[in-house]
Amino acid sequence: MNLKSNHKVWLVFAQLLGMETEQERRQLDEIVVPDSKEKLLLDEMSSGEDYLRRRQMIEDIDVDRELERVMRPRRRRLSVLLGRVAAVLLPLLLGGTAIYVMYSRNNASLKNVISLHDVEPGTLEAVLVTSDGTLRELQTAGNHINEKDGSKIMVDSACLNYLDNRPESVRELIYNKLLVGRGHEYMLILNDGTRVWMNSKSELSYPVAFGENVRRVRLSGEAYFEVTKDSVRPFIVEVDRGFEVKVLGTHFNIKAYDTDDSYETTLVEGKVQVSQGHKTKITLEPSEQMVIGKDGRHEVRVVNTSYYTAWHEGWFYFNDESLEQVLIMIGRWYDVDFVFAKENLKEIAVTGKLKRFENLSVILKMLERTTGTELILENRIVKVDKKK
Repeated sequence: MNLKSNHKVWLVFAQLLGMETEQERRQLDEIVVPDSKEKLLLDEMSSGEDYLRRRQMIEDIDVDRELERVMRPRRRRLSVLLGRVAAVLLPLLLGGTAIYVMYSRNNASLKNVISLHDVEPGTLEAVLVTSDGTLRELQTAGNHINEKDGSKIMVDSACLNYLDNRPESVRELIYNKLLVGRGHEYMLILNDGTRVWMNSKSELSYPVAFGENVRRVRLSGEAYFEVTKDSVRPFIVEVDRGFEVKVLGTHFNIKAYDTDDSYETTLVEGKVQVSQGHKTKITLEPSEQMVIGKDGRHEVRVVNTSYYTAWHEGWFYFNDESLEQVLIMIGRWYDVDFVFAKENLKEIAVTGKLKRFENLSVILKMLERTTGTELILENRIVKVDKKK
């Protein structure tokens, strides 16, 4: 039997809602076979106490009246009517499940994308603030953006490139700001060729083209830098609390979220000088990390840099990290929040390596197995409790 995909989805929905006809039941029996997408969909959506509770709610609804209400305005194509029927009942049935139903412009087909009690990983997205304050979403900005000084900023799906803007033409520094929100990451290439990978919930301010004496940027959040060597112009990253990192050419990571208790600079190769006002000036060697607390106290320690830089290569890497800190990092990437049932659960130690581009359900299941906790996702909030 060759059924269209939109009809297959309707068959699944109809059975979940208890609205399938005898013919539809026979059709469903033919497509719901072991390891099929339809079988997975049914199993996932029809299991658990939440499903039974919501199903009882549906049984209390006057379905005929609701269908009459959504179909009353005018006669519609069958595919549109099915979508509206589902719109009435499915939110109740699925709870936190997200269902997106999109129609092509000519209504020739129905495309369904269904996320079942799950959250997809972050994406490559960012917003550019140009020198005149204009906000440009880079996913819709085209292949280049023109600045007021005549500079052309090249844009593609994963990178913002300033490399063609030469310092010889610079008379006045003009600044851009790149904003990377929760659930996203992005990369940019600065005017001197320096590459910067920006993590979720981060901002970077920088000149469109650097001047003759110094290369200075300002960071809030987390970024991994591969700085182009230049013996004449040092590269300086400014952070809040008078904290800055000065380099000539090197690879390093800075984690400096304003909600964190401390800021971290982790050196992969080369040398950097970390300072905080006039009080602290420390030179780091490769595999060293400097941690500066809100109170100004600092510590230099030798670390495995992979734990602190793996994020820009697509991994979460934890070494005896508290569950609270682990979930903060995961929450930024998946744009979800975590609520702990008990305070002592925050201190559970976590060590391990997880892929950043797995769906959230995979990450949560692995954490459950290793921490002895129960992690329940509902409406982008994960409740953390001790496993019963």
